[in-house]
Amino acid sequence: MLFKNILTLFIILLLNASANSQDRINLQLDWLHQFQFAGYYIAKEKGYYSDNNLDVNIKEFNYNLNLLENVLENDNTYSVGKSSLIIDRLQGHKVVLLNAIYQNSPMVLLSLKKSNIKSINDFKSKKIMLTSDARSAASINSMIKSEGIKTNEINFIPHSFKLDDLISGKTDLMGSYLSNEPYILKNKGIEYDIFNPKDYGFDFYGGILFTSQKELKNNPIRVKKFTEATLKGWAYAFENIEETAKLIYNKYNTQNKSLKSLIYEAKVLKKLSKYNEGILGQIDKKKILEMKRLYLVLGFKKNVDFEIEDFIYNKKDFFLNATERKFLKSKNFTLISNSKNMPYSYKINNQLDGIELDYWRLLENKLNKNFNIIEYPPSEKILSAIQTNDRMFRVNYNKNSVDLQKTSLSKPLTNISMAIATDNNTNLITDLSLIKNKKIALLEKTSIFYSLKKNYPHIEFIQIDNLNKAFSMIEDKEIFGVIHNIFSLSYNIIKKKNNHIKISGTLPYTMEIRLSTKKENQTAIDILNKVIDQFNQDEKDMIEHKYQLVLYQEINDYSWIYKYIAPLFIIIIIILIINTKMRKEIKKRKIAEKALIDYANKDSLTKVFNRRKIEKIMTNEIKKAKNNDSIFSIIFLDIDDFKAINDTQGHIKGDHVLVSISKLVSKHIRSTDYIGRWGGEEFIVILPNTNKDEAEKVAQFLKELIINKDLKIGKTLTSSFGVTEYKNNDTKADIIKRADKAMYFVKENGKNDIKVL
Repeated sequence: MLFKNILTLFIILLLNASANSQDRINLQLDWLHQFQFAGYYIAKEKGYYSDNNLDVNIKEFNYNLNLLENVLENDNTYSVGKSSLIIDRLQGHKVVLLNAIYQNSPMVLLSLKKSNIKSINDFKSKKIMLTSDARSAASINSMIKSEGIKTNEINFIPHSFKLDDLISGKTDLMGSYLSNEPYILKNKGIEYDIFNPKDYGFDFYGGILFTSQKELKNNPIRVKKFTEATLKGWAYAFENIEETAKLIYNKYNTQNKSLKSLIYEAKVLKKLSKYNEGILGQIDKKKILEMKRLYLVLGFKKNVDFEIEDFIYNKKDFFLNATERKFLKSKNFTLISNSKNMPYSYKINNQLDGIELDYWRLLENKLNKNFNIIEYPPSEKILSAIQTNDRMFRVNYNKNSVDLQKTSLSKPLTNISMAIATDNNTNLITDLSLIKNKKIALLEKTSIFYSLKKNYPHIEFIQIDNLNKAFSMIEDKEIFGVIHNIFSLSYNIIKKKNNHIKISGTLPYTMEIRLSTKKENQTAIDILNKVIDQFNQDEKDMIEHKYQLVLYQEINDYSWIYKYIAPLFIIIIIILIINTKMRKEIKKRKIAEKALIDYANKDSLTKVFNRRKIEKIMTNEIKKAKNNDSIFSIIFLDIDDFKAINDTQGHIKGDHVLVSISKLVSKHIRSTDYIGRWGGEEFIVILPNTNKDEAEKVAQFLKELIINKDLKIGKTLTSSFGVTEYKNNDTKADIIKRADKAMYFVKENGKNDIKVL
């Protein structure tokens, strides 16, 4: 019995120890418990968090709590927020966006039909109930300001989270979610109106998971585990809606929601998340930059600008373990650079520069640590005499030249193409196998020497000690050419003015540039390798393009310019600045107003008019037709089998198709015509002073244009067209319905045709 009690106690202590070893995370929601946060509940209940040694405490929204301060002031804290986080970042608050669950924000304003609020203009002097973060969200502000309404003309009041306050008239409008309050009002038989920012051209993210930069910096692995487990929870929730709704109904139902309302909410939110399109949780940098620009246009104070890479979490970023972080903090890294290896390392204005130095600085920037650079001393003896605790590195251009028992090599920083240089009379060389019985030189210890000898037995390869000798041998016809890396060849041809030599072709070989250090510094190599893995092609191109043409020009004395011309130039500049400043002040407001109009009227992807603007244009055309006894027609255009493009070639290709078609149609209609994106892959073209017969000819012309347009999708793209003209007493709905009906007739009868009704 005693043994059994001791064993039980031991197991309890063991379990407690295991539980205590988990990382504790506090997740603060920005609303009350409902399906809006289903992925977090699932990740907790299904063990996705605990499988990653995470103990997550999910907290329901508390109006007295500042979500931002809560995250910034408390360790291991995460929260769900809105697009107003961009304002926080502009004001210098170090937050990081981890993912956006809703690609289209579900946040809207609701009013009751009986309140007779029919437009944004009716918001003046009305009470609007919003949470503090929703109050400053871009979508709500943009919708209001785009209609010329100032926010100080509206009475914003704190959110009570009670729909009865809207029903009883305590507030005129209420910030709500499409997935929630409309369902409740409908079931109560209460008529309502929705003011959705998306309908006004402002469509931003919702349900943004965020944390502090401090948390990401100190616990990058924990951030990675938490975000991955969270997305796994969301995927399960959307794949198993009824099961998830029952879990929330039984365990997280503080609002006493019905099971049906939770299932309804789930279906709406799944659509807004674009889960079926495979982009759950994604945050597009371009969209965030667009939102940032809009906030600035709206007049939010710009205190601190930010780099987009610091604001959006990249799960591909490198992660250092505890040993590596400690090593990086305690050790200095020093590069020993040869100043006579142009263009890889050289001295200019008494400063070391070159390709290897730029890559060293790139590593320095990515690790946010100061690195040292010293010039290679005259001899190894002097170098070994230098007393330092630094970890010393050199750049290696041939891994076969080092003793790997004593030396550690990094992964390649980059690969430089190898090329062949010959005299100017040689034709372009695309394949060495075409060369027979020629002698080609390489520098001693070139790593590809033996590979070339093996692959091209009909060529005699020799090794020499320098390029100058090789160029002389080419000129004297002693060798056919020399193989070396393309940058060194280019530099030596230009600098030494070897006009009789040219680069005749590049080869399917590269020179790998690596870092080398002593074997005992393997931890340093492990750290650098993680950073090297994250180098992108743009970063490499920026460095290497800088050195593609290394040209030196003789410096002449231009001091007379500074003595006489410069002062006059400065005076002119001052006058221009004063005049320009006055003009800018006048134009500033016009630019801001134009930007808001563009946001309100243009589709963010295709830049043609959005649905709301097209409806306004159609309303105006109806008025003109009635007043002037005139005519107009519309063309309803739908791209055939567009979903297949998205499914098989991806949404980027699909977006490219939509943009291309928009540009094509815009370019080939009259300046008096209008084109707008109606939704998805549907477009409407409005043709003033045009009857249906003339409109049919336009549709036929556009149909042929689209068929003949090469969109790089591996097949011919077709479209279906519905055409109709305005009839007496037509409403906007009547015209659209006829055109839509005509277009769907084509869809159901073979597609790629035109129907006129």
